Amino acid sequence: MIWPLRKRARQDTQTGIVLDPHHGGSAAVVHRQGSRLRLRHCAVCLPPDDGNWRPELAALLADHSAPVNAVVPEEAYQLLLVERPDVPAEELAGAVRWRIRELINTPVEESVVDVFDVPAQARGSRNMVYAVAAQSQAVGQVAEQVRDSDLPLQSIDIAELCMRNIATELEQDRFGVAFLLVRGSQGFLTITRDRKLYVIRQMEIPGGDAGIGDEAVSAIALELQRSLDYFESHYDQRPIRDVVLAPSTEGIALSAALGREMAVNVTLLDLNELLETPRELSPEEQSRCLLAVGAALRGPDVLEQAA
Repeated sequence: MIWPLRKRARQDTQTGIVLDPHHGGSAAVVHRQGSRLRLRHCAVCLPPDDGNWRPELAALLADHSAPVNAVVPEEAYQLLLVERPDVPAEELAGAVRWRIRELINTPVEESVVDVFDVPAQARGSRNMVYAVAAQSQAVGQVAEQVRDSDLPLQSIDIAELCMRNIATELEQDRFGVAFLLVRGSQGFLTITRDRKLYVIRQMEIPGGDAGIGDEAVSAIALELQRSLDYFESHYDQRPIRDVVLAPSTEGIALSAALGREMAVNVTLLDLNELLETPRELSPEEQSRCLLAVGAALRGPDVLEQAA
């Protein structure tokens, strides 16, 4: 998931690449040996003025050439939670494509659509699926940039599933964890338990571009609580007690503020503790490399929830 481009075998070493025209590029190479995760390489760059990422990719990856999982920019796709059509699995993507044609901003003829399941909801609730509708042109551009750099492209993914890959490696995931990424005026939230993805939320953060003030903290806390309540009621699950924030330069202050607002444990992720790193990564480096690390952590079990 979401768009596999070559036959998938288990890979112990993978590369994650993010080519974001607004936030810049990043690359991470992660080696997995049992439960040990080793970050072999991590680099970031500014976006190119001419849109040609090939020189940047060469600099980002140096001599590393493990199978690549690339991430499509967030503005190039929409994510929707829709009722699961009553069709065989092999017909699901096509049926959902037809169902969401009036709900997406890009004409469906110019979109690539894929779906992934969520666990069954509480008794009496309808089965749902997440649908991803990405601009075909954007997906093609990402694939072309990577292939033109002579890199072995394996898949193209989305930010939320990269977050899921990280969340399921956290110690808190065993009993359930809400993982939150705040980026300017946008927030991205996943809720996982025991390596299963239950909830994805995107949120608008008032005043987020100017920093995390009281209004932003209150808005984040409210959306977090709503999402935790939804998880508990719709899936008939025990309450989530842990919220983990993605690394950022404002992470310590935001973690403390949310801890005062909410009756849950709020902690800040440190990639230096999750992974064996070749050097100490600063909060800014961790923030910029986060999605690339998540893409590099893409494992076979990611596909278990794919329809």
